Amino acid sequence: MTVPILCNIFQNVKYFETIPMKITFHGAAGEVTGSQHLLENKSHKVLFDCGLFQGRRQEAYDKNRHPSYLPADLDAVVLSHAHLDHTGKLPRLAALGFSGIVHSTPVTAELCDPLLRDSAHIQEKDIEFVNKLHRKKGLPPFKILYETADAEAILDKFTTHELHVPFEPVPGIKVTYIEAGHLLGSAQVQIDVKTSAGNHRIGFTGDLGRVRLPILNDPEQLSDLDTLICESTYGNRDHESADNLLPELCEVITSTCDKGGKVIIPAFALERTQDLLLHLAQLRKSGTLRGDIPVVVDSPLAVKATEIFAAHPEVYDKETQAVIASGINPFHFPGLTFTHNVEESKALNDRPGPMIIISASGMMEAGRILHHLKNNIEEARNTVLVVSFQAEHTLGRRIADRVKQVNIFGEPYQLRARVKILNAFSGHAGRTELIDYIRRVVKNSPRLKRILFVHGEPEAAKSLMEAVSAFTRVPLHYPELGEGVEI
Repeated sequence: MTVPILCNIFQNVKYFETIPMKITFHGAAGEVTGSQHLLENKSHKVLFDCGLFQGRRQEAYDKNRHPSYLPADLDAVVLSHAHLDHTGKLPRLAALGFSGIVHSTPVTAELCDPLLRDSAHIQEKDIEFVNKLHRKKGLPPFKILYETADAEAILDKFTTHELHVPFEPVPGIKVTYIEAGHLLGSAQVQIDVKTSAGNHRIGFTGDLGRVRLPILNDPEQLSDLDTLICESTYGNRDHESADNLLPELCEVITSTCDKGGKVIIPAFALERTQDLLLHLAQLRKSGTLRGDIPVVVDSPLAVKATEIFAAHPEVYDKETQAVIASGINPFHFPGLTFTHNVEESKALNDRPGPMIIISASGMMEAGRILHHLKNNIEEARNTVLVVSFQAEHTLGRRIADRVKQVNIFGEPYQLRARVKILNAFSGHAGRTELIDYIRRVVKNSPRLKRILFVHGEPEAAKSLMEAVSAFTRVPLHYPELGEGVEI
């Protein structure tokens, strides 16, 4: 009996190694949001990231509700980091029969717990509010994408891995996380795949961070690759210098608050809110920011995320640790308060300025920020401070583009408030940083066969590809949504 068993095992291994593998881009291809990349052969299917698409309400509803793959067929999901455009569709997978394992770093798993629960709660509340308006107008109701029970079900499927420690989500595919520098717990993903020709190494940047970002360690470098999958969010532009960030932030706040206005800051609950608090704490400590201006964080998720950030000083970069050692606590300073319930949030509507309100979501598509916008954007003395990338067709993009009239909860509002954009806050590598990163990949990857650009709008990706083509003959490609590439 022993010989036939060994022969069968040998034959199965050889069969597995000769099956062509491909990666299909089910999200963040030809666009920025909804990152989902499916690596598969005849035996296994592994999804890298599982993000929500954010954009036009009906389009987002359709894309998020109906994945272009069968969740029940997936063996595993491997996450790069916790942001919703990389994780927010996970509970939908649970609702559609996914029974595999979700892999992440420990801090990503810790952040996903409140994030996915909060996402479900927001959807429950927003769908209730929108459908109330639909009933009044005789329009058909939206069906909820997922509920809290679905979020809880997927959270039970998480398993975690430290940076630089390889693991196998399925046989024949080895994954190693390295630092991405984009969000606490974020990672780039090195994927080693067994093929009949030997090992094929894929590098996936996820969202690549910037050098010298507050709180975070700098991104590490992928190398010795056969295939690079690279984000291109800011492929056509660089960020403003961070050298002037504190003075610019202070000017926006002071000029608004001197008029008795409110500074409304839509901010991602993870990372951007904590970056803002660090900068505000520094301004308050130095005395350049008026001491009588309240700072309110109005987002249940941001409150929980800040608690998680505060609990992990061991993963801060040296610069932030030095700031804290100097006596500045970014998460507890005079004038800073966190709301803890709906009543406290609603009370902000009747509370006069001056005031700074930080609220989610960062692209202004859901959550409490919508209520603050509808109550404040028609007042000229207020300011909407944009501190993050705004995807096409989102409310955030329309406000950043200073469209005169915008719809919030289906109702029109005149945009009279000042709109100020500070892109020095961005957690994404800018054009020059991406070019330098890819140049190092090319230099240190003699086997490199292709570079695939994702997570970028067409204009940004095209501009980046033109710059990269100037120093390498490696084939460059910008996959379309749903396109498969054999590796």
